[in-house]
Amino acid sequence: MNLLSGARRRAVAILGLVVVLGVAGVYEATRLPSSIFPSVTFPIVKVIADAGEEPAARMMPTVTRPLEEAIHRVPGVRLVRSTTSRGSSEISAQFEWGTDMQTALQRTQAETQRIRPDLPPGTRIDVEWMNTAIFPIMGYALTSDTRSQAYLRQLAEYTLKPALIRIPGVSQVQIQGGRQREFQVWLDPAALRSRKLAPSDVVAAIQADDDVLSAGLTEQNHELYLTLVDGRVHGLEALSRISVPVPGGPPATLADLGHIDVANEVSYIRTTAGGHPAVLVNIVRQPSANTVAIARGIGQLLEQRPDLIPAGVRWTTFYDQARFVSGSVGGTRDAIVIGVLLAALVLLVFLRSFRLTAIAVAALPATVAVVGLALGATGQTINLMTLSGIAAALGLIADDAIVVIENIERHHRPDAEGDPAEKGTRQILPALVGSSLSTTVILLPFALLTGVVGAFFKPLALTMALALAVSFLIAAFVVPVLASRFGFRGRHATGRQPGGARDWLRQGIPGPVREALRGTAAAAGRGYDHVARFFVDHGAVSVASLLALMAVAYQLYRGIGTDFLPTMDEGSIILDYWTPPGTSLTETNRMLDDAEKVILSIPDVSSYSRRTGTQLGFFITEPNRGDYVINLKPRGQRRPIEEVMSELRRRIARVEPAIHTDFGQLLEDNIGDLTGGEPQPIDIKIFGDDQQVLQQKARQIASVISGVRGVEDVFDGVVIAGPALRIEVDPVAAARYGLTTQQVHSEVAPAVTGSVVDQIRIGDRVYDLRVLRKDDAPLQDLRVRTASGGLIPLSTVATVSTGKPETEIDRENLATYVGVTARVSGRDLGSTMAEIRSRIRRQVTLPPSFSIRYGGLFQQQEQSFRNLLYILLAGLVLVSIVVLFEFGDWRAPIVTSACAASVLAGVLLALHLTGVTLNISSYVGAIMMVGIVGENAIFVIHEAREELRREVPVRLAWARASRRRLRPVAMTILATAFALAPLAIAYGEGSQLMQPLAIAVIGGFVLSGPIVLFLLPGLYRLLDPHGKLARE
Repeated sequence: MNLLSGARRRAVAILGLVVVLGVAGVYEATRLPSSIFPSVTFPIVKVIADAGEEPAARMMPTVTRPLEEAIHRVPGVRLVRSTTSRGSSEISAQFEWGTDMQTALQRTQAETQRIRPDLPPGTRIDVEWMNTAIFPIMGYALTSDTRSQAYLRQLAEYTLKPALIRIPGVSQVQIQGGRQREFQVWLDPAALRSRKLAPSDVVAAIQADDDVLSAGLTEQNHELYLTLVDGRVHGLEALSRISVPVPGGPPATLADLGHIDVANEVSYIRTTAGGHPAVLVNIVRQPSANTVAIARGIGQLLEQRPDLIPAGVRWTTFYDQARFVSGSVGGTRDAIVIGVLLAALVLLVFLRSFRLTAIAVAALPATVAVVGLALGATGQTINLMTLSGIAAALGLIADDAIVVIENIERHHRPDAEGDPAEKGTRQILPALVGSSLSTTVILLPFALLTGVVGAFFKPLALTMALALAVSFLIAAFVVPVLASRFGFRGRHATGRQPGGARDWLRQGIPGPVREALRGTAAAAGRGYDHVARFFVDHGAVSVASLLALMAVAYQLYRGIGTDFLPTMDEGSIILDYWTPPGTSLTETNRMLDDAEKVILSIPDVSSYSRRTGTQLGFFITEPNRGDYVINLKPRGQRRPIEEVMSELRRRIARVEPAIHTDFGQLLEDNIGDLTGGEPQPIDIKIFGDDQQVLQQKARQIASVISGVRGVEDVFDGVVIAGPALRIEVDPVAAARYGLTTQQVHSEVAPAVTGSVVDQIRIGDRVYDLRVLRKDDAPLQDLRVRTASGGLIPLSTVATVSTGKPETEIDRENLATYVGVTARVSGRDLGSTMAEIRSRIRRQVTLPPSFSIRYGGLFQQQEQSFRNLLYILLAGLVLVSIVVLFEFGDWRAPIVTSACAASVLAGVLLALHLTGVTLNISSYVGAIMMVGIVGENAIFVIHEAREELRREVPVRLAWARASRRRLRPVAMTILATAFALAPLAIAYGEGSQLMQPLAIAVIGGFVLSGPIVLFLLPGLYRLLDPHGKLARE
């Protein structure tokens, strides 16, 4: 206890240290990056293989399976999921949480490179580590009524991109849409036939002529020269002069064989914004970058460089995560400030002293400021979870200060010897240590959490632990110093301070009213004493009450709705869509134009962008698929996002029923993609070895769940790529003419979409050179060059037919499946899945070798709830250990555990009354209540033990302990409730994430008061009727 005396003697130094640390903490907090969520290392690596237009049935054995097997060899892989479509394979490798992902990425790249020689020639492989930094944080659109899409594309690529990439924190600038310019050589079939040439002859001539080669080094005039043979083409004129050998005749130039021009590339990607064709510019940040700072930097750049956007070009924002980050961080910050002010009002009413209230309240910003320094030291950022950790700890911080001040005030008597601040703190310090440990150890098991729950809530738990540690130090060493120097200065012998809050309140209340209030308070005090003594005398009633509360908690738990994470209103909608398989790009655009008219007619919409044939993120996309990003107006100017999505869903389905839609929110979907590639809440996987039966059962299950209330955006998981023209080469006939399948392909490609055969460099820009063949004749009449130099019709060596549409093939750990997905609207996920499971069991019969597995966010929810249950039990054990060490009495942890279990009734009742589901956030609130009940129980037991040591009768000791703890417990409950009230009412953007936690803590706190003040003494006296606690 010498530390307390030392602190009093060095009061100025201690106060100065707190001020310095606080200022440093505020400065550090302003420097920390701001984001929505903590920086999380998601253990997923995605591999995308592009093999042109290979059929899915061929892609599976030649590309997907070898890659799957190679990825399975990487240490730490626990699940490999793949999607195979026409020409592409998308493979997701999930590793164990905690894996060193840089090493995992390198090993995955090494394994895929090792099998590259075994893959089809020309296969391109991209390997990416999936993390929040791969998704755009800002999205801009370039549109114009006078400039071409090719001009806008070049403006984005060569002017804006270099300027934007230099902004600190930007890792990528992704350009989507527009039209790339390219050199095109349109071959004239008649000119080729007259010279007995095939397209392959022209391609060979171009590739041989447009090149630069080194002839070696030569020494002249005492200098060493590199000798270069340069035949590179630098424009249309040079390209037209390229010579093509003609069998038996003089060479021909490219100009003799067709038309040469610079034109737009052939593309099946379309992008729009606000109803106009657009080039989209997406900004991707570095993992540790500050989203708000990047947005500010972009604004400053465009303000300083207005020439970047020429006249006639519009630069608009279609997605701005920085706005949501600023709103969320600012809203949570404001909630903390409002909570502090409300808590201060509560303390003023109870303490009735401006000075004591100021001292207690000063502990709140002092703690928060020092925690800012600790967050920087531990590598955290300013995000919803760290700020929410501070907000959730406000009540506990206030409680530490309240306990010390209330105990100091009790020791401030006219006849008291020594410093009452030191004496009061010394008397309560053992209990303060135990209570602080009780609320801190409950947070330790969160370090063991894995998955998205651990990734999000570990920073919250760390922040709370830091806040509680700082709060203890301030309450134990700073608050007594302030109380000794300022809290009681100028008080009368009665201990009352003239002109203080007590006199101020008394003067503002008329005499009769004051007397009535005094009489009411006295009667309430007598009534309280009567109730307290009743429970102390009737321990069986306490036991029955605790059991009844546990039974109520169990019944509420069985009936309450459950969800994974609370749904936030991000202000941005991601609308995935797809049109019927094989729909042409022209028809898809017509259908989407109708959908865009609906979007434009919604008054809540601020802006939007659309991608067709591509998507945000790192995904393979068919030409009939794409997405919209719809940006809504600020919260105060629109309806809730769920209402907007419901109206869009209904109206788009009415005007274009053939468009299939899937509505979500951007960040929510990104997190779903990063936690396993399953952003939908409902994902029903049917495993089997027969693709036809899988598709049949998938459609049946989709039909079954479509009738479940609240289920929306049902998709049967069958993705059809559309029809294909199949050219089947006859190997015997081809061999007869000395041809191979590859040679036939090289002859056919120019007649379809053309072949990119070379690249032309002009300055610092690179353009593709595409060779095409303009021929209205049927494909089977196409002339093909034989090995002997002759020309034969394609029909001589191959058959042209229309193939059946192909479906995507999904696999998980090498097992084929089809996944039926859906979302939930207006209902909790838990009850929805219970009904879905029941209906599937009754209505769907699977073949013997088939099985069903439930994935999606529901699977994440089940895993998380199991882990949190273990955390709850572990926390209960740790709190019990702290209580046992504090008092050395085996009865103490039993009583504390019983109280903690029963307080869950208050948590669940609060959720039930407010219509909030039991989700990860509210579950964490319930776990916190275990430590909080332990804290309050320690103080009550400590008070009773102090009375028993003075040989007060057992009955009276427990009654006095209950009465003495009434005011601090009431202050703590009300201060916590008011401090969390802004979060509980979802004040500010993004606060919906922590609203369930706030409601759960408030409900638990309110019930914890009667439990620790009435039921705990009765139960303890029942177990310890002779007061052995004082001798332990």
